[in-house]
Amino acid sequence: MMLRSQANLVASRDADWSNSARETARVILDHIAARARASKYREVRTRFAGCNDTLLSEAHTRFGVVAPFGGPTSSGMLTLHCPPGKLYALGSFLREHGAETVSVVSLDYVFDRENPLFAKLEAFLRQ
Repeated sequence: MMLRSQANLVASRDADWSNSARETARVILDHIAARARASKYREVRTRFAGCNDTLLSEAHTRFGVVAPFGGPTSSGMLTLHCPPGKLYALGSFLREHGAETVSVVSLDYVFDRENPLFAKLEAFLRQ
């Protein structure tokens, strides 16, 4: 609720939309979007040699995971973002396919290159 209120605060057409004000709005909206994105996932880390594109595709289909940094590194390290309700099933799946250890951490922010909230504000201001 608080995040939505903050977004509404910056969305007034009558506000002073100087470059400085737009940059402030961009930063605020970027933080709001990153926080909302982070709440949808937990970060899952593991390392194992048997991980490949086929396994990642199956994990995506079955558990809704995304690999924000690409597939496994040359040493087999893998970072996934997984919806909280699918964590145990994903951990079991990874261990069944060779992962010795699977760790899970909460995310505070997940920043993407795109800032959809600011893009909406920009479109609104152009009208």
